Amino acid sequence: MFVDEAFDFLKDALERGALSGDGPNTKYCTKWFAQRFGYERALLTPSCTAALEMTALLLDLQPGDEVIVPSYTFVSTANAFALRGVKLCFADSSIHTPNVSIASIMSLVTKHTKAIVVVHYAGMPLDVRPLLATNIPLVEDCAHAIGAVDPFTQRPIGVAGCMSTFSFHQTKNIPIGEGGMLVVNDPDLWERAQIVREKGTNRTRFIEGRDTFYTWQSLGSSYLLSDIDAAFLRASLIHFDEIQERRVAIWKTYNSNVFVSSVFDKPILEVSLANAHMYYLKFRSCSLQKIFCDWMKKSSVLVATHYVPLEISPFIATSNISVHPSCPHSNDWHQTLVRLPLFFGLTEANQKVVCDCVNEFTLQHGFALRAVLREHYEAIRLIRNENREAFWCTKEVEYETHQIFMKLHSSTYRVALDKSGVVGFVGHVDGDLRIACTSSNQGSGLACFMFSAFLKDYPFITIRVRRSNVRSLAFFKKLGYQPEPIAFSNGSDPVPLVLIENQN
Repeated sequence: MFVDEAFDFLKDALERGALSGDGPNTKYCTKWFAQRFGYERALLTPSCTAALEMTALLLDLQPGDEVIVPSYTFVSTANAFALRGVKLCFADSSIHTPNVSIASIMSLVTKHTKAIVVVHYAGMPLDVRPLLATNIPLVEDCAHAIGAVDPFTQRPIGVAGCMSTFSFHQTKNIPIGEGGMLVVNDPDLWERAQIVREKGTNRTRFIEGRDTFYTWQSLGSSYLLSDIDAAFLRASLIHFDEIQERRVAIWKTYNSNVFVSSVFDKPILEVSLANAHMYYLKFRSCSLQKIFCDWMKKSSVLVATHYVPLEISPFIATSNISVHPSCPHSNDWHQTLVRLPLFFGLTEANQKVVCDCVNEFTLQHGFALRAVLREHYEAIRLIRNENREAFWCTKEVEYETHQIFMKLHSSTYRVALDKSGVVGFVGHVDGDLRIACTSSNQGSGLACFMFSAFLKDYPFITIRVRRSNVRSLAFFKKLGYQPEPIAFSNGSDPVPLVLIENQN
């Protein structure tokens, strides 16, 4: 992306005659990572795959050892360890995010477990503290996660495990085409790491003058990034903050302008802790995922699904690797997740096109919930009056009164829309819930969608229902609410409802 600067750095390397690994550009980059993120022992590699292969060599894994890896990840996460002949154990994803489930990992730990590998999917920081307590070597695959922050320690992602790996592939936040990095947090592995990446020789010590010759010391391979590639990495790192600010802005544009939808869920994460590597939607079903991808393609917007779970891959099916238990959540993410375009050069105009296409799909195939505009005021009044028996004040609200009310409270209201227009609303006044939908949509699931979506933004709201409003009482009962016992016995009307915890 920053070609002129990259060419300047490349020219400098050419003039020095330093084109292989560990040239001036490589040294700049490793110093930058040490100063910026505290990666004191970092080695640039040709790819994140190469860095992962190094971790498997450094852990001296042998056939019969067990290594736990996520099911929902790129093949390199597992391939690096399968090459050592180990037994792979696939951990399921979380039900709420595509990230690997810590509980699933813990259920797979045995006396034969020699390593645990996690992936910080989409740059979403994973809480690895329970894994560190096992004292089993932890490898963090941070291919998506450069710049992400651990919310529990406030430290950069990649410093918790004994080793971590990063990617500079052209699809990543810092893209140079192909490239990666190994961060060695365990000082006992540092000397061997330098030997493994130099084809198994002590060449690094020889160049530093610590050995008088170099020769074969251990298993290894050619894991150095050329200084030509490092020139492009150096140019990108100088603009790291600019890149991240642009990506975060695009992420926030999507999150703000894509409607809350009844046909998909938006990501559950805090982008200030993640790194805006990816913006994805999780659809309600596999069929909706496919229809959406076709819809976007017809609108000339390229979207993409993601990983096929490794345990159902053709390789596993034809190998002697046993898979137990299955990973249902990983398979669900495979069948429902779609990624929206997100890259440094995405213009504001194109971002708007993406949002408009997504929103139009929602209106054509379900319901959307969005912030209230002035043009929605009258529709809210009509729906409210149509359902006036459900409100505390059962009188019909006049136009002028409603206009004044909405000017005061519209910021805490949302309207539901479909292809016909406004079909419902939900809001609160000083914490008290207001919800209603058109008579044609009662029983369609619209009220449930509005309420559940609204509750994510306003978990503190109070639900009060008139005793005579049998329909509303039945609706909230299905959601697990019942009248607050003391208020009910005291004859309060409307009576507040409380959520009854599921005893199961």
